[in-house]
Amino acid sequence: MFDFSHLSGKTKTKGESDNGNAPLKLDSDDTQITRPKQHSRGHNVAVSTEAKDNPVLAVRLLKETELSSKKIKLKLASSPAALSVFTMKFMEENDPTWEFQDDEEKAHTALMFSTQNRDANGYIAAKTSALKALKKMEEPLTGDEVKALASMASKMQNDYDPMSPENVRARRKADEEYQEEVAQAAARRNDRIRASGVSLPGDTRRVNGKIEGPVREAELLKSQVPL
Repeated sequence: MFDFSHLSGKTKTKGESDNGNAPLKLDSDDTQITRPKQHSRGHNVAVSTEAKDNPVLAVRLLKETELSSKKIKLKLASSPAALSVFTMKFMEENDPTWEFQDDEEKAHTALMFSTQNRDANGYIAAKTSALKALKKMEEPLTGDEVKALASMASKMQNDYDPMSPENVRARRKADEEYQEEVAQAAARRNDRIRASGVSLPGDTRRVNGKIEGPVREAELLKSQVPL
């Protein structure tokens, strides 16, 4: 059994509450981890894919604007990778073509320079530091989020493991329901046969001629239904 209780904080999360948070879909069955209002805008941005792809800009927008997490994520998704002040200054001083490049070209040029020159321009260092800053903004999962994760993990186990406890219980229940349905159908059939005046093995006939079947016949028949 999966236990995610260690991920949930019992104290109230700090930071400004944020209304710009939508449920995060986990799979095609619409299992969702909600981002409730008790999470701060910093958390809602920090855990997003958009922030991880553009961390320098994410930190900058959180510090310098009052935009909601939803608006920040939209801006992150539509913007080229932002550069730190150090990287911008370094590239201005070391690349004569820098002032003629647009933001997307600058991001690419800075990345290539970093790759070829052991990150002399601080491109990777700044990105790493921004990611660490975002990580610090993440808050403990809420109770609903823990339950959603546990449900998702259980579903994944059931999808790939036929012998999981839940799958075993499901098969056992299916067998029991099958036996019950067959037994009830057989008992109804027997009653109709008796009503036509024909007795069956184990029946008794009263003085008035009425044929009666065994007591709790359906339960007896159920135990005899093969699987």
